[in-house]
Amino acid sequence: MDNLANSKTKQAIDKLLHLLKGRGAVSLEEMYTLCGCGYDALAGALSSLIEREGIRIGRIKTRRGWLVDINEGPASPQSGIVWYSERGQLRKILPKLLKELKKYTRTEEESPEYRDNGEIIKTITHLLSDGRPRSKTEIIAETGIEDFPGLVWRHFPRLPDGRFTLPDSSGAWDFLLAYLKEKPRRLPGLLRVFQRHKMITEKLAANNDTAPFVRLTGALITTVDNPEGRLELERRRHQEVCRKTLDSLGFPFFLPEELGLNQHAYKALADSRTLPVKFDGKEYRCLRREFPGEVLIEQLGEISGRYFAPPYTASAPSFLKEHSLGVKEVANLLGLEQEILTGMAEAGEIDHFYLDNRIRFWSSDIQALRKDGSLLQKLAKRRGKLNLAEAAAFLGISIGQIRRLIDDNLLTPVLPDRKNNVYLLRRELEEIQPRLAAILPKYGPAAGRARKQAEIPGKERPSRKKRPVRRDTAPLAETEILSLDDFQIEAAEALREGLSVLVAAPTGNGKTLVAEMLARDVISQGRGMVYTSPLKALSNQKFRDFKELFGAEKVGLVTGDISINPGAPMLIMTTEIFRNWCISEPAQLEKISYVVFDEIHYLDDTERGTTWEESILFAPAHVKILGLSATVPNADEMADWISSVRGGDVVVIVEKKRRVPLAVQWILPDGRIVQEREARSEVENLAEQLKALRNRKRWMEE
Repeated sequence: MDNLANSKTKQAIDKLLHLLKGRGAVSLEEMYTLCGCGYDALAGALSSLIEREGIRIGRIKTRRGWLVDINEGPASPQSGIVWYSERGQLRKILPKLLKELKKYTRTEEESPEYRDNGEIIKTITHLLSDGRPRSKTEIIAETGIEDFPGLVWRHFPRLPDGRFTLPDSSGAWDFLLAYLKEKPRRLPGLLRVFQRHKMITEKLAANNDTAPFVRLTGALITTVDNPEGRLELERRRHQEVCRKTLDSLGFPFFLPEELGLNQHAYKALADSRTLPVKFDGKEYRCLRREFPGEVLIEQLGEISGRYFAPPYTASAPSFLKEHSLGVKEVANLLGLEQEILTGMAEAGEIDHFYLDNRIRFWSSDIQALRKDGSLLQKLAKRRGKLNLAEAAAFLGISIGQIRRLIDDNLLTPVLPDRKNNVYLLRRELEEIQPRLAAILPKYGPAAGRARKQAEIPGKERPSRKKRPVRRDTAPLAETEILSLDDFQIEAAEALREGLSVLVAAPTGNGKTLVAEMLARDVISQGRGMVYTSPLKALSNQKFRDFKELFGAEKVGLVTGDISINPGAPMLIMTTEIFRNWCISEPAQLEKISYVVFDEIHYLDDTERGTTWEESILFAPAHVKILGLSATVPNADEMADWISSVRGGDVVVIVEKKRRVPLAVQWILPDGRIVQEREARSEVENLAEQLKALRNRKRWMEE
C-alpha cells in the first residue's frame, strides 16, 4: 500500500509540474480539475514540492483563494497577489491549502448520489445550453420534473437574480454587462458572485482593461455603456492627447497654459513627465526627456539669460542640476547657515532659480562669490541675526521700543512665535534706521523709559505680597547650542547620505532627536516623512510634540479614526496604518523619502511582528528607513534582513552608555524622597507603631 501511495504521489508531482510549466500560475480548483488526481495524491505532491522549494504559493488579497506556480526565477509582479517561496513560510501555509483543496474534492458518499441524478443534470444542462438563464420555476415547467434533489441545483451556477445558467454562458455574460451598466461594482464582490464562471473571472481579474470592461479607481469596474465608464474613457482620451502633445514638443521648457491641454489630464501626467522650474519669478515646466544640446542651450539662454557650451544631448533637469548647487551644498562651501543663504536669495542678493520647488544657485556665481571674501562677508553680515539687546544697541533705542516696533509689524522677527528670545535680521534694522526719527515720536517717551527702567537689574519694584517673579524658561533650541553625542552625529551623517539607519540606544539618550534632525532636513528639502509608532496614544503624543516643534501646517496625524492634515510633509501614524498604505494606497507615499519606525524591536514580536515585517517588505523602493529602539539585542541581524529584502546598506548604530543614570530611592507618605537607610528606619518605626496599636486594641477588648 505504501508503494502504491508513493507511486500516486509521484504521478501527481509529474502532472502538477507539467501543468505549471505549460500554464503558469493556477488556482487550487484548476489544479485539482486539470491534474485529475485524488486529494491524497495532490496533498502528498504539494508537501513534497514544498520541502524541495519547487513551487511558490500566492495569496490573492482581493478575494479568498490561493495560486500555485513553479518556483523558477522571480515571480511576475501582479497587483493583489503576495507570493511566498521560502520553505518555512510554505510549511505554515500548507494546512490552509489542504483545507481549501478539500472543498474541490467529491467524497465517496456524493458520487453515487451524483450518478443517480446524472440523467436529470444532463437534461437541465441540455435545456440551459441555449445560453438563456432560467429560474427554478421555468426549469421545472420546461422539463416536467418537479422533485429535484438539492445536489442538482448546486451543480449549476446561480446568478444574483436567482436564475440558473451554465458556466460562462452567453446569458451569464449578458447578465454581467447589464449588472455593470446599472452602476460600477467592486471587483472583490464580482469575483465572489461569478466565481464559478472561470472565463468571466479571468477577464475581471486581468490587470489591463479587457473589453468590454472599464476599470475605475477604488477597485471598481464598469462598462462603456455606463456614464462613469464613458467619463473614464474620455479622461483617458484627454490623457493620451496630452501625452502625445508633450512627446511632440521640440523644446524642453514650456508654459502649460499655452498648449491648450485639458487641465485635469495634464495634472495627472505632469509629475511623471515634467518638473516645475522658475526663472526670475516666472514659472515654467521642463520635460524630463533628453533634447539636442543646441536646442536646450538656446532656449535656456532666452528664458534665464545664461549661456553654456552645448552638450551633445541632455535633459533639462539633469543639465540644470549639473550647473547649479543646492542650498545645503552652497552653505557648506561658503560657511553660511542655510537660513541666511535662503534669505540672501529671496532678497535678490544672489542669482538663483527654482527646480522642483527647491532653490538652486548657479555654480559659476558661487565660485566667484567664494573667491570674493569681502563681498561674501558684507552680504552675510547684512543677513546676520541680532537678539533684542543687540538690536536695541544697534539702533540706539530701548528694548521696549524694539518690542513696540515688532508689535506694529515694522520689524519681523526670525521666529515670530517666540516671545522671549526673538532675533531680528541686521538688514531689516539697516532699512528701518533712517525712518526711526519719524516713527519714535508717535510712541512717546514713557513707554520706552518705563520698559528700560524695568529691565535694569535691581530696579524692579517689588509687589506688596512679595510674590516671586515668574520667569519663563526660553526654549533650549534658542538659548544654547545642543551638544550632540557621537551616536547622534553618526546617525545624522548617515541619514544625510540617504542611507537606512538602525539606532539602538537606552531610553533617555536622545533617539528622538535623531528623528527630529531628519524631519528638519526632509521638510527643508520639500520632501515628506512618516513617523510610525505602535500605539495610538504614542502617535497622538508625537503629533503634539512635532506640531509644537515644526508648526501645525507641517505635521499631520492619521490613526484610523482620526485624520488631521493628511497632506502635511510630516505624518504621524500607527504602524498598521502605514502598512495598509503600502499595500493599498502606495501613491500616498510618492513624496515620502523616509519612514521612522519607533520601537522597531516589535519586528520580533510573535503577535504584531508581521505588521512591521509587511511594512518593511511592501514600502516603496525609494523610501529609506530609520529604526529606533532601546531594546534590540540582534541589531546586526535585523539590519542584514532589512538590507536583503530592500537592497542598499543599513547602518547600525548602537549606544550602550546610559545618559540618564538609574538610581533606587524611596518615597515616604509625606512625599519626601530618601535613601535606603532612612527608608528602612521609617518602615521600622511604622511597624512599631502598628504593633502598639494592635496591642492597645487587644487590651481594650479584654
